[in-house]
Amino acid sequence: MAVLIFGEYTRRVRVHGAVVPSAGVLHVFAPQTGRLLQAFAPDAAATVAAGDPLFLLGTDTTTNLGETESVVKDQLQSRIDEIAEAIRQRIKLDGVEKRALAERRGAVKREIERVDAQIAQTDVYIAVLQPRAEKYRQLVDKGIILERSFEVAEQSYMQNRQELESLRRQRVQLEGTAAEIRSRLDGFDSSAAIALGELRQRIATLKEQLAQAEARRAIVVAAPANGTVAAVLAHSGQLVATGTPLISLLPTGEKMEIHLLADSKAIGFIREGAHVLLRYTAFPYQKFGQYGGRVTKVSHVTLRPTETDADALAAQPQPSQAQYRITVQPDQPNVMAYGIAEPLRAGMGVEADLLLDTRPLYQWLLEPLYSLRGRVIEKTGENPK
Repeated sequence: MAVLIFGEYTRRVRVHGAVVPSAGVLHVFAPQTGRLLQAFAPDAAATVAAGDPLFLLGTDTTTNLGETESVVKDQLQSRIDEIAEAIRQRIKLDGVEKRALAERRGAVKREIERVDAQIAQTDVYIAVLQPRAEKYRQLVDKGIILERSFEVAEQSYMQNRQELESLRRQRVQLEGTAAEIRSRLDGFDSSAAIALGELRQRIATLKEQLAQAEARRAIVVAAPANGTVAAVLAHSGQLVATGTPLISLLPTGEKMEIHLLADSKAIGFIREGAHVLLRYTAFPYQKFGQYGGRVTKVSHVTLRPTETDADALAAQPQPSQAQYRITVQPDQPNVMAYGIAEPLRAGMGVEADLLLDTRPLYQWLLEPLYSLRGRVIEKTGENPK
């Protein structure tokens, strides 16, 4: 009798699930359709850093001309080689042209010096011939010499005057040529640099296109964050479609929590804050005991297949039924095994008892009567007499 009065019983619901990181498992998918050319991914349980290469995915397609990206790459490389050769030839020709201009500048300078010497000499002749012609004119006027002698002296004077004018015109032309050569030489290096810069810019553009073609041909699939490899789902040489899962990672430093799956029959009285008894399948509870936890979240709608943790679903005895997710925070992040604290690892299967309402035994025994009384009252209320 004392047991019936003072004894208590806690109703519980048994569900199954798995240990998962609080941030969830990182799944890395194929960004494009292609073939895995190389797998860098280490074995399960190995650690990777963010940015570490996991797979090399080839995305090349084949046409009548061969592999499309390979053809484009070869054409781009050929064009780059052609422009590079044009640059080498341009540098060589620029050197030849610059030396030719320098030599021409020297020749023009020497020609100007020669003309200057002739001008100076002609000036001397004119300085002598002009007074002589004037003197001969005076002597002719006095009848001392013949007219012919004056004409010869005047003709010599006029010829030297014409030669002087011609030399001065020649010097002006030479100065113009020298100025043009100086201008070309002064701007030669900058003009050559601009022309070479345009060619090099074309090479840079083609190299960028080549890099893009190479990137389209092969994509490096990298780790999105620091973590531990949970499962390698693909291998080298495998053909994969866009969105195919390649590898699963467990983020480094994330706390572990329990995801339990319950069907509609079990979800009714489960509330946040409810106590949970956890039994980890990797550590039989008969030897290592049960561990406590507390419900932190209960989903209000059933989960779609894509939202259900694969590990938790696999742990379900009847995974085909509609499932609700129950999130549990374990009281301890580890399991004591032979005196060693073994940390909880993602993917561990969990069997759990959700502890619901606790009531005295006599209330549980009288519950059928309470239910019957409620139905009678409800029926009487619906059919009054």
